[in-house]
Amino acid sequence: MATDSARLKLEKVYHWFDTFHNTEPERHPGKTGCCLTLLMVPAVLIYGIVWFVQHQQKPPVETLVIDWSISYGPYPMKVSCHEGASCWLYLSGCESESSGRCISLAAGQELELQMCYSLAAREGLHAWWTGSSSGISIYSQAKSMWMKQAIEAGRSSMTYVKTEDKTKESGEWERLRHEWFTMYLSSEAAIGKTMKPLLQEHRSGAYAAQIVMKPEFYEKTLEKLDFIVSLIGEVGGAYGIISTIFFALYILLWNVENANQKSHDQSLPVTAPAPVAMEPGAEITTTPKAEVTPPPPTRSATDDMMVEHTREAFV
Repeated sequence: MATDSARLKLEKVYHWFDTFHNTEPERHPGKTGCCLTLLMVPAVLIYGIVWFVQHQQKPPVETLVIDWSISYGPYPMKVSCHEGASCWLYLSGCESESSGRCISLAAGQELELQMCYSLAAREGLHAWWTGSSSGISIYSQAKSMWMKQAIEAGRSSMTYVKTEDKTKESGEWERLRHEWFTMYLSSEAAIGKTMKPLLQEHRSGAYAAQIVMKPEFYEKTLEKLDFIVSLIGEVGGAYGIISTIFFALYILLWNVENANQKSHDQSLPVTAPAPVAMEPGAEITTTPKAEVTPPPPTRSATDDMMVEHTREAFV
């Protein structure tokens, strides 16, 4: 009874741990399937640990979108007036909080301007100043500091890049950055009709510059892939591949064991019944077969009728 109970418990253990068996009697749960299962689980865990370490060290995914400047905006732009200069700004041709009015800046003063895109070639941001040939500077948020670019008299274009790093906490420097990249085009600025009265008012010794925004802007996003979704996809796929490999190994080992078992069974000798031991000098007596006496012949009903007809004929 104790042996049968232990055997049943062992079969239950085999059934729980052997993930490769099926309901066929030839492939019932056994040691081979249990051993392969116990080897497969650590392999999947090791892969998951390695993937987790690599996922933590992997740089964030970068997404870059190029869009039309006229479809969005306005765009924040920090400007300043150089020391020893007096500066004036006028934004026209687009709608923002800073457009349609003359903005005066004292020497060393900074201002965050709401820049926008203008379709007209003679519109945009106009600036003029007295003093040196370069009186206006535009700031960009680099990764760790402000970058200042001086604007010279003439015509320049600007490209706007918005960078959002979602791996940083809200409020950190690198969470949201606005960058402007200027390109000098010509030494002559296009002055619109609305600008001429303002320029004439400050024409004595003033330098003029026109700054236009390019029709496209760039929006860059940095973010980590969702950990749970990535974990399910990576580890689930690895489990499928590893289990397929171990199942193929299980089938191979099962076929080898089955072939060895059949070969072993065929090599066993056929046992005959043991002869009866006899004393020396004893005679072997054989029992004669009983004679079988055949049953007496019987007459059928047809024979009786023929005899009866014969008697009637003689009478």
